[in-house]
Amino acid sequence: MPFSALAVVLAAAVLHAGWNLLLKASGDRLVAAAMQAIAGALVLAPSLIADGYPADRWPSLLASGVFHLGYGLTLVGAYERGDLSVVYPVARGTAPLVVAVGAAVFLDDTLGGLGVLGVVLIAGGILAVIRHPGRGIMWALACGGFIAGYSLVDGAAERAEGGSLRYTAALLLTNAVTLSVVALVRRGWRTAMLAARRGGGRQLLGGAASAFAYLLVLIAAREAPLGAVAAVRETSVVLGALGGWLLLGEPFGRARAASAAVIAMGLVLLVV
Repeated sequence: MPFSALAVVLAAAVLHAGWNLLLKASGDRLVAAAMQAIAGALVLAPSLIADGYPADRWPSLLASGVFHLGYGLTLVGAYERGDLSVVYPVARGTAPLVVAVGAAVFLDDTLGGLGVLGVVLIAGGILAVIRHPGRGIMWALACGGFIAGYSLVDGAAERAEGGSLRYTAALLLTNAVTLSVVALVRRGWRTAMLAARRGGGRQLLGGAASAFAYLLVLIAAREAPLGAVAAVRETSVVLGALGGWLLLGEPFGRARAASAAVIAMGLVLLVV
């Protein structure tokens, strides 16, 4: 992998871990998640203006929108109950684990030796995280399931789009609308606006970071093999665990960071 591509992917990993850190540290995480979704949609909105709304992809957008809403709500629920150093690696590790095992069982998609080792490492890392006291595990596992769902739907849709950004932009717009509606219904207009004013700047920055992390991965994929890009991108799992330990003062930091590293190693083996 060229050094320029490596630097870009590492930056994407930092941005991804960073927006999760901002979400976890926010006062009202539901409103914060909605604001991040709005900011992410605004970053990619120009592609909708330039290329048009992909109305022909409405079945995928509808299915993925449901999965993304579930993802957002379970992520918020997990962060309200558990530590970043527990929730982030478990959620990010569960998704590819579900996809890989599901494909092997139902689609006869053989994993190979490295793939099997990757599954074992991910499962072992998740179990190691669970061994250390922490809540939100079930929410994190559910979050990983929703990630797996939208990954499958979006992967097929993006392939049909031929790499166009307009599908992703439309999806982010849908996610921003649905998550904002849920936040307003649950919190009420006045409470939601008050929470938005208190931490709005940071969360808008977090949403922009999320969108730019996605764009950076696409840029890196033009210079390096996609498998290598995806492997380096998974360093965000370790960065998230370290952030929870060093920046948020969460307990069992070393043990959770080590478990996250095992999960990251498993993720790398699944994509190489």
